[in-house]
This record gives sequence, structure tokens and C-alpha cells, in this order.
Amino acid sequence: MSNHHTREANEYDTFVMEQIMRDAFEASYAHFMPEQYVREWYDENEAERAVRIGIKRAGVAEVMGRTVGFVMTQDSSITQLWVEPAYQGKGVGRALIEWVEAQYRKKGYPTITMYVYEADANSLGFCKQLRFRRASQFPSNNVAGGSVVVYNMLKMVTKLKG
Repeated sequence: MSNHHTREANEYDTFVMEQIMRDAFEASYAHFMPEQYVREWYDENEAERAVRIGIKRAGVAEVMGRTVGFVMTQDSSITQLWVEPAYQGKGVGRALIEWVEAQYRKKGYPTITMYVYEADANSLGFCKQLRFRRASQFPSNNVAGGSVVVYNMLKMVTKLKG
């Protein structure tokens, strides 16, 4: 899909970003995360909290003027990457990663990192397509209802000088 546009997020994007996060969370995680974690995530309104904390470090992707995905960063890491389920697999996630890469090149960051759950086959496939590599793995013990394995994914943004 080539008719998408990326830009910095603003306060007016908050509500739609929260809704995208809720919809994508359910589509992506509900099938492998412990049920208790999923319930607590919704009950504690984690989407609203995450968006409000990270809005100033976020970019959105639009298709025909409609926001359909977003990315949040902190330092050289992607902390959130969510795309509406109907737009997954249509280039929106790739456009958001490319937007982050451009931002990181300007800042002089050599790499992008992000965490992906081992059980999230779709996200792992997405990372592989975009040339992310697994740098490490660890058990995430802060998931209510049981531990899950998390991969730290790494991608080079600029060539290291040597």
C-alpha cells in the first residue's frame, strides 16, 4: 500500500491511537498471553496510559487522512508499534519503521531496538522482513498469569565507521 503518509503525532491523535492499540492488542496478543494479563491490561486501561506517556515521542501513519497506525520511541528503542488489524500486512508498519529510521539517522543513532514476544509469530516475521535480528532473549516475569519469553530485536540504521 503506497498511499500512506507518516508524521509526528500530536495531542489530537491521542484517542485514535488508544483505540488502535486496544484493537491491535486484542488481535495480536489475546491468543498467547495469559488470560489474567489480558484482563488486567484492559481493566487498568494500559492503552490510555501508554499513549499519554509517549505522545511526544510518537509518529503516526495515515491512509487517506485516517490514522491507522503509530509508533513510539524512547532513546534508541521502539517502545510501541501498533497498526489497525485491517491495515496489517499493507505497508503501514514498514512505513512507521522507515519513519523511525529517518529520525534516528538525524540523531546519529546507529541502531534501533525493540522487544517482541517469542509467541508473536506475526511480529517476528515482520521483524525478519525488515532485517531486524535477535540480539538477546529473556523471560518477562512481569506478565500477570505467567512468564513469557521476549526477544530483543536489533536493526542497524547507520553503518558503523571503522
